[in-house]
Amino acid sequence: MHSRHPCLSLIGLTVALLGSAVICAAADTPKLQGIYSNMEPSVEQGELIGIEVFILPHVQDQDDGVAYVALVQFADGLPTRPQLVDLAIEDDGVAFSAVHPVEGEIGFKGSIDTEGLTGRFDALGEVSLPRGESIWQWGASGR
Repeated sequence: MHSRHPCLSLIGLTVALLGSAVICAAADTPKLQGIYSNMEPSVEQGELIGIEVFILPHVQDQDDGVAYVALVQFADGLPTRPQLVDLAIEDDGVAFSAVHPVEGEIGFKGSIDTEGLTGRFDALGEVSLPRGESIWQWGASGR
């Protein structure tokens, strides 16, 4: 006692295939948001060294879509105050400017892939920040 129309099965199959294609395409493009960090404690010296960038999405206006900001923290012995900066999405990657405690305002240009954030800071040089947890989460994860 099937009362469904044969076209409905075909439409359902088409929707399922399109949905899986969209999911596969989305899986190829790494998401921008996340935590990128090479910050590590130096147990011998009792210091914290590295850079941490936490990229967050937000909506400024429903017509404009999603924009991004980055929470940036430097540590060269002691952690600096985190800075919330605008993140520019460019054709070939991302860019932002932040204030380094020694170098002053510096720019960053780089790219994001499934492994992390890589690029170049003015005056600091090349940097690779793996995607993962914040150093500030380590207590919760048992590291």
